[in-house]
Amino acid sequence: MAALLAGDALLARAEAALAVALPDALRVEFVDPTDPLAGVALEVAGVAMTPAATLHAAALAAALELAGYLAVLPTLTTAEHAVTHQISTQYLRAATAGQRVRVDAELARRTRSLAFVGVTARREHDGVVVAQGQITKSVVEF
Repeated sequence: MAALLAGDALLARAEAALAVALPDALRVEFVDPTDPLAGVALEVAGVAMTPAATLHAAALAAALELAGYLAVLPTLTTAEHAVTHQISTQYLRAATAGQRVRVDAELARRTRSLAFVGVTARREHDGVVVAQGQITKSVVEF
Protein backbone atom coordinates (compact mmCIF):
# COMPACT_ATOMS: atom_id res chain seq x y z
CA MET A 1 0.00 0.00 0.00
CA ALA A 2 1.31 3.46 -0.91
CA ALA A 3 2.13 5.93 1.86
CA LEU A 4 0.44 9.29 2.29
CA LEU A 5 2.35 12.25 0.93
CA ALA A 6 4.32 13.99 3.66
CA GLY A 7 7.45 16.06 4.19
CA ASP A 8 9.65 16.47 1.14
CA ALA A 9 7.32 14.47 -1.12
CA LEU A 10 4.38 16.71 -0.22
CA LEU A 11 6.46 19.86 -0.74
CA ALA A 12 7.75 18.58 -4.08
CA ARG A 13 4.20 17.91 -5.33
CA ALA A 14 3.03 21.36 -4.16
CA GLU A 15 5.97 23.07 -5.86
CA ALA A 16 5.38 21.09 -9.06
CA ALA A 17 1.75 22.25 -9.12
CA LEU A 18 2.83 25.87 -8.65
CA ALA A 19 5.43 25.52 -11.43
CA VAL A 20 2.85 24.56 -14.09
CA ALA A 21 2.98 27.08 -16.95
CA LEU A 22 -0.37 28.80 -16.24
CA PRO A 23 0.13 29.60 -12.52
CA ASP A 24 3.71 30.53 -13.35
CA ALA A 25 2.60 32.98 -16.09
CA LEU A 26 0.04 34.47 -13.68
CA ARG A 27 2.77 34.78 -11.01
CA VAL A 28 0.71 32.84 -8.47
CA GLU A 29 2.72 32.21 -5.32
CA PHE A 30 2.35 30.44 -1.99
CA VAL A 31 1.04 32.71 0.76
CA ASP A 32 3.67 31.14 3.03
CA PRO A 33 6.60 29.51 1.20
CA THR A 34 7.32 27.38 4.27
CA ASP A 35 3.70 26.11 4.31
CA PRO A 36 2.43 25.67 0.74
CA LEU A 37 -0.88 24.32 2.04
CA ALA A 38 -1.72 27.73 3.57
CA GLY A 39 -3.07 28.99 0.24
CA VAL A 40 -1.94 30.98 -2.77
CA ALA A 41 -1.99 34.62 -3.83
CA LEU A 42 -1.69 36.61 -7.03
CA GLU A 43 -1.49 40.28 -7.92
CA VAL A 44 -3.87 41.95 -10.35
CA ALA A 45 -1.25 42.72 -12.99
CA GLY A 46 0.05 41.55 -16.36
CA VAL A 47 -1.85 38.68 -17.94
CA ALA A 48 -4.06 38.39 -14.82
CA MET A 49 -5.65 41.78 -15.57
CA THR A 50 -8.53 42.72 -17.88
CA PRO A 51 -8.58 45.87 -20.05
CA ALA A 52 -10.75 47.41 -17.28
CA ALA A 53 -7.83 46.95 -14.82
CA THR A 54 -9.62 44.24 -12.81
CA LEU A 55 -8.69 40.65 -12.05
CA HIS A 56 -9.49 38.39 -14.99
CA ALA A 57 -11.97 35.63 -14.06
CA ALA A 58 -9.88 32.98 -15.82
CA ALA A 59 -6.78 34.00 -13.87
CA LEU A 60 -8.73 33.77 -10.64
CA ALA A 61 -10.13 30.38 -11.67
CA ALA A 62 -6.58 29.08 -12.11
CA ALA A 63 -5.66 30.24 -8.60
CA LEU A 64 -8.84 28.69 -7.14
CA GLU A 65 -8.04 25.40 -8.86
CA LEU A 66 -4.48 25.38 -7.53
CA ALA A 67 -5.58 26.14 -3.97
CA GLY A 68 -8.18 23.36 -4.22
CA TYR A 69 -5.51 20.89 -5.28
CA LEU A 70 -3.27 21.92 -2.39
CA ALA A 71 -6.12 21.28 0.07
CA VAL A 72 -6.46 17.69 -1.17
CA LEU A 73 -2.72 17.01 -1.41
CA PRO A 74 -2.12 15.79 2.18
CA THR A 75 -4.81 13.09 1.73
CA LEU A 76 -3.17 11.61 -1.37
CA THR A 77 -0.85 8.65 -1.36
CA THR A 78 2.33 8.57 -3.41
CA ALA A 79 0.34 6.57 -6.00
CA GLU A 80 -2.57 9.05 -6.29
CA HIS A 81 -3.29 12.33 -8.03
CA ALA A 82 -6.38 14.59 -7.89
CA VAL A 83 -7.95 16.07 -11.01
CA THR A 84 -10.86 18.48 -11.18
CA HIS A 85 -14.00 17.16 -12.75
CA GLN A 86 -16.37 19.88 -11.54
CA ILE A 87 -15.89 23.45 -10.41
CA SER A 88 -18.51 26.04 -9.58
CA THR A 89 -17.53 29.60 -8.82
CA GLN A 90 -19.43 32.73 -7.85
CA TYR A 91 -17.59 35.94 -8.69
CA LEU A 92 -18.77 38.48 -6.13
CA ARG A 93 -16.52 41.57 -6.18
CA ALA A 94 -13.72 43.03 -8.24
CA ALA A 95 -10.08 43.26 -7.38
CA THR A 96 -8.29 46.08 -9.20
CA ALA A 97 -4.84 46.75 -10.59
CA GLY A 98 -2.09 46.34 -8.02
CA GLN A 99 -4.26 44.58 -5.43
CA ARG A 100 -3.30 41.12 -4.19
CA VAL A 101 -5.86 38.37 -3.90
CA ARG A 102 -5.41 35.48 -1.49
CA VAL A 103 -7.08 32.14 -2.17
CA ASP A 104 -7.74 29.66 0.63
CA ALA A 105 -9.23 26.20 0.30
CA GLU A 106 -10.68 23.73 2.75
CA LEU A 107 -11.23 20.05 2.20
CA ALA A 108 -14.82 19.29 3.17
CA ARG A 109 -14.77 15.54 2.52
CA ARG A 110 -12.58 12.89 0.94
CA THR A 111 -13.79 9.48 -0.18
CA ARG A 112 -11.77 6.77 -1.89
CA SER A 113 -12.29 8.32 -5.33
CA LEU A 114 -13.55 11.87 -4.74
CA ALA A 115 -12.59 15.00 -2.81
CA PHE A 116 -14.89 17.93 -2.12
CA VAL A 117 -13.27 21.33 -1.55
CA GLY A 118 -14.55 24.81 -0.73
CA VAL A 119 -12.47 27.75 -2.00
CA THR A 120 -12.55 31.44 -1.13
CA ALA A 121 -10.67 34.35 -2.70
CA ARG A 122 -10.25 37.60 -0.74
CA ARG A 123 -8.56 40.91 -1.42
CA GLU A 124 -5.60 40.99 0.97
CA HIS A 125 -5.83 44.67 1.89
CA ASP A 126 -9.42 44.58 3.19
CA GLY A 127 -10.50 40.93 3.34
CA VAL A 128 -13.45 41.44 1.00
CA VAL A 129 -14.51 38.17 -0.63
CA VAL A 130 -13.92 38.34 -4.38
CA ALA A 131 -15.10 34.83 -5.21
CA GLN A 132 -16.14 31.59 -3.62
CA GLY A 133 -16.63 28.17 -5.06
CA GLN A 134 -16.79 24.44 -4.77
CA ILE A 135 -14.48 21.97 -6.49
CA THR A 136 -14.98 18.25 -6.86
CA LYS A 137 -11.83 16.32 -7.64
CA SER A 138 -11.49 12.77 -8.85
CA VAL A 139 -8.72 10.84 -7.14
CA VAL A 140 -6.88 8.79 -9.74
CA GLU A 141 -3.81 6.58 -9.88
CA PHE A 142 -0.62 8.53 -10.50
